Amino acid sequence: MKVATASLLLAALCSLFGWQAASAPRAEQTSGPAPAAPPVPYPEGYREWAHVKSSLISPAHETYAVSGGFQHTYANAAAMQGYRTRNFPEGSVIVVDWLEMRDMDGTFVEGARRRIDVMVKDSLRYAATGGWGFQRFAGDSKTELAQSPTPQQCFACHNSLKKDGLVLGTYRP
Repeated sequence: MKVATASLLLAALCSLFGWQAASAPRAEQTSGPAPAAPPVPYPEGYREWAHVKSSLISPAHETYAVSGGFQHTYANAAAMQGYRTRNFPEGSVIVVDWLEMRDMDGTFVEGARRRIDVMVKDSLRYAATGGWGFQRFAGDSKTELAQSPTPQQCFACHNSLKKDGLVLGTYRP
């Protein structure tokens, strides 16, 4: 009798609050496209993280007009563990800071920020993109997102790097 009463009480509460039992999927859960992954947040304080490496795209490179200049890569503590082991744990965050390059009498110096690329390892939230969330922020903005590449386009390129945890580049201690 107590089990039957408890079952009825649970059913009434589920009905009252709109809850569904796990064994009875709702129609919207079984049809239509999967919900979009949440956007990757702006990585506050990333310049205080470990500096992984820097590179320079010179005027001789074919993409110089849109990508030329300095690229500085930063990683939080979890991502640094991943760079060392090539097994990136949950919570890893990697940032590539893209800056224009200026030539000041033969000395190359940083110019305006072009964009910031961010990768966040969260296998639950970003399951559709290999467990990584991808985002590009335009210029110096913490809110303006670049229209391209999309997170799916980022993943398409990074997916070829499975043996490296989907991460481009390595860390040189």
